[in-house]
Amino acid sequence: MPSDKKTEFDIIVVGGGITGAGVARDAALRGLSCLLVEKGDFASGTTSKSTRLIHGGLRYLANFEVDLVAESLRERAVLRKQAPYLIHPVPILIPIYRDDLHGRTVISIGIHLYDLLSHERDIPHYFTSNREKTLKFEPRLRQEGLQGSALFFDHQIRMPERLVIENILAARQAGAVTLNHTLAEKIEELPDRVAVSTRDAFSGAQGTYRARVLINAAGPWIDRVRARGGLVSTSVIHPTKGIHLVMPRLSTQALFVTSRDGRMFFIIPLGDYSLIGTTDTNYDGDLDHVHADNADIDYLLNESRRVLPGLGINRQSIFHTYAGIRPLAFSGPHTSKISRKHRILREGRAGRIITIAGGKLTTYRHMAEDVVNAACRVLGIKTPCTTSRTPLPGDIGAEYEVYLKQGVRELSVKYKTAEALVRHLVDCYGSRAANVLEIVKENPAMGEAISPECADIGAQIEFSIKEEQGRTLEDILLRRMAIGMSRSRGLDQIDRVASVAATHLRWSKDERQHAVDLYREALKKETACLNTD
Repeated sequence: MPSDKKTEFDIIVVGGGITGAGVARDAALRGLSCLLVEKGDFASGTTSKSTRLIHGGLRYLANFEVDLVAESLRERAVLRKQAPYLIHPVPILIPIYRDDLHGRTVISIGIHLYDLLSHERDIPHYFTSNREKTLKFEPRLRQEGLQGSALFFDHQIRMPERLVIENILAARQAGAVTLNHTLAEKIEELPDRVAVSTRDAFSGAQGTYRARVLINAAGPWIDRVRARGGLVSTSVIHPTKGIHLVMPRLSTQALFVTSRDGRMFFIIPLGDYSLIGTTDTNYDGDLDHVHADNADIDYLLNESRRVLPGLGINRQSIFHTYAGIRPLAFSGPHTSKISRKHRILREGRAGRIITIAGGKLTTYRHMAEDVVNAACRVLGIKTPCTTSRTPLPGDIGAEYEVYLKQGVRELSVKYKTAEALVRHLVDCYGSRAANVLEIVKENPAMGEAISPECADIGAQIEFSIKEEQGRTLEDILLRRMAIGMSRSRGLDQIDRVASVAATHLRWSKDERQHAVDLYREALKKETACLNTD
């Protein structure tokens, strides 16, 4: 691994979401020297605000985007093979009502095409059911007007943030330098280079780095980065906002529901909770401060009550919300019909600034391949992409179900740890769970659960800091550990967490309290709208 003091690179990547992390991994695996800078934390933007699905995008078929769905399903198969510990098949039920925009025939045809495009033959085929069988699957559904349902399989990723960390780790192992909480303040084109001036968000330390190519993978901040490079042409992206609600478990099955205005949203089991979302509305506000608003919350609550009546779903049922911005590459009159396809632009005097816009979580690997291919053309090299066949750092080297039976048991015996805890760690880290258990071996107290709401243990705090570049309590709890999606989000044990973090981050007493205050304030902002009528 090169020193972080290195200043000359082949490629500089701006943006540490799933796309930027994938780009850094791809570039480093091709032998290119690479620096990635992220102004916040890795995955702190759009990636962590997703619906937590790796999916083909069934609704895109309604827009006749068969090529996008086919691409997504191909990538879904690749990701499932590479990270089966993070990505799991999930059955999704589409209830069909008399007044829905699409009836049983149209839904059946769409899902049949979706099924044909899939590359995963071990996933069960879709099927349709009548009213009676549908209510056996999900008895809480509204019965009035219910005609039947369709059930198909997609994939859930409970922690997309961990997929970003896997790519960051892979990039670093292949030689890349990755810096979070580091702002790219200024971008300057030189005759044969692009220079980037940076500032560390905590220390204020400044740096200047040069590369033969700059890849702008800043998601919603793409146009802001372009402006810093003197590119003041029309905007590349059309930002839209999506929100999600985290609530008590509402349904047995994951549901894909058509609302009264024709939009579709999910009600998805997420462990002991349900995740409801998403919305899709134009956004022209502050990209750094995006939160759910009353109109979006009311829309999701009203439509959820309509399909699941009798559960008492209301604002008081919501544990917390989150909201994010989609950096869509193409605009149009209806945000739900804007394409999720990605777009690559070569700009600047010599085409050394390359922007990757649009796309979706599922297709990040292919997006990275396309934009690194574009960079290689500028660099005059022809090194092929290997990310589709190169394991991620947490590779378990076996089928997931086989590993659960053998690998988990072996780790449990070796570290004298309950199999349930080992499985939880495997679902977070894959084979790297053993590294966390080594911390517990050295300090058994770190094997205790942090909170009764989640299986996360103290050793994960230390691991997040030492191995995964966690620098704040938000980094640690919200983007590296499962506790970030729990009801309390770790607030019930925040002083204990901060004490462990302070030891490894060398915080003073005042710095530790400041970190706690910042965490409380961040969570308060996400739920502020719930305190209003």
